[in-house]
Amino acid sequence: MKVGFVGLGIMGKPMAGHLIKDGFETYLLDLNRDAVNELVNLGGHACNTNKEIAEKCDVIFTMLPAAKHVSQVLFADDGLAENGKPDTIIIDMSSLSPEDTKSFANRLQEYGIHMIDAPVSGGEPMAIEGKLSIMAGGNEEHYNQVLPLFQSMGENIVHVGANGAGSATKLANQIIVSINLAALSEASVFASKSGIDLNKMYEAISGGLAGSAVMDAKMPQIIDRNFEPGGRIEINYKDLGNVQSSANAIGVPLPVTNLVKEVFSSQIANGNGKKDHSFIIDFFERMANHQTPKGGKL
Repeated sequence: MKVGFVGLGIMGKPMAGHLIKDGFETYLLDLNRDAVNELVNLGGHACNTNKEIAEKCDVIFTMLPAAKHVSQVLFADDGLAENGKPDTIIIDMSSLSPEDTKSFANRLQEYGIHMIDAPVSGGEPMAIEGKLSIMAGGNEEHYNQVLPLFQSMGENIVHVGANGAGSATKLANQIIVSINLAALSEASVFASKSGIDLNKMYEAISGGLAGSAVMDAKMPQIIDRNFEPGGRIEINYKDLGNVQSSANAIGVPLPVTNLVKEVFSSQIANGNGKKDHSFIIDFFERMANHQTPKGGKL
């Protein structure tokens, strides 16, 4: 099985690295040649065009910022659809709307190419450790064929249904993550301005009902005021836009999610889109006229 990987960003590069380290013959494509070269040094193979990677590979992963980028890679004249072999399986691990995912899957069927939508959760740390959660939508037989590839990159891997189900599950995940980030930020500002050491707050409540994977991942960053991106504000905002669009299409009101989406929008308007999504705490700090101290204690 020859495997292709298109999109070697914060998430894609370590994910492709695990495939290479686990012995899969892996072909690589990204505009960032440094990322490609780093993985070539691990044993991967560089490609220069979508056409080249389509002609070489049986399974091709895409990990790209938005639907427009996925569409270009799939359906341009030199794209994967026009140049892929029949029965190629394309696994899109980007965060798209279910509507876009289903549209792409249907178009690929016209070329005899199969699609699995398999977005991930866990951010850069879990991508580096190979412990991502992967939620896959598509034909179960095709899912079983590529399961060893998923197992190279993740730990919690679930086939959730047909095409579009993976994308919908990821959007549900993003609702929960985003609201948790807002709640964690609001609570941290409240506690800090009340004179509480944030280290002690975290110790006191993390083991109770308020504890969460979001808290465990992001509270240390808030305490250290380290907002280097594992998941960028602009990407989170894009995902919430997909949530809003999909919810409108099926008639699901999302009052809390839409409010949190505006917090992310404010941060982008203030030039913070490329910071880690935990930096939405800045919104709550400015409202309270109080910045949480580095180290967690005033």
